[in-house]
Amino acid sequence: MIHGGASSCVGVDSSQQAVDAATANARLNNLDSDSIQFIRQDISEYMKDAKDKGEEFDVIILDPPKLAPTVTALDRASRKYHSLNRDAMKLINSKEGGLLLTCTCSGAMTQKNGGQYFLETIKKAALSAGRRITLLRSSGAAPCHTQCPASFPANAYLTAALFYISPENDS
Repeated sequence: MIHGGASSCVGVDSSQQAVDAATANARLNNLDSDSIQFIRQDISEYMKDAKDKGEEFDVIILDPPKLAPTVTALDRASRKYHSLNRDAMKLINSKEGGLLLTCTCSGAMTQKNGGQYFLETIKKAALSAGRRITLLRSSGAAPCHTQCPASFPANAYLTAALFYISPENDS
């Protein structure tokens, strides 16, 4: 069994180095290799394949790399965040609902509209997915990411938002 009572766990990353590190870390933590797997694949392709196979998940953690390194990249990045989160919501358990923890490390997403732009993007993704969402918590950087008042808000670039995704018949 995996920590927290999960019966299985799948980690997906486009970097082989990240997959190798995650696999080694699982071994170091004595996690059952039959219950946990790490796959090197583009997440959009993985989610499309999973949807085609009828796979569903109770919990999804979506933590893409920085998609908006500058304000000029914001429109393109918001479309990508929208599609990633929409596709993730479509994979959440349709009968019982589940949790989506979605993250951004793009300051442009985090800082626009007083910090609401990222959350609005997720809300629009939920509408596209046909799922009702409830924001359970939104947080910024952990204490290990110290913030210098001289560069604030430039260093306020991390956002993690935990949502409950309702069952499909609840939308």
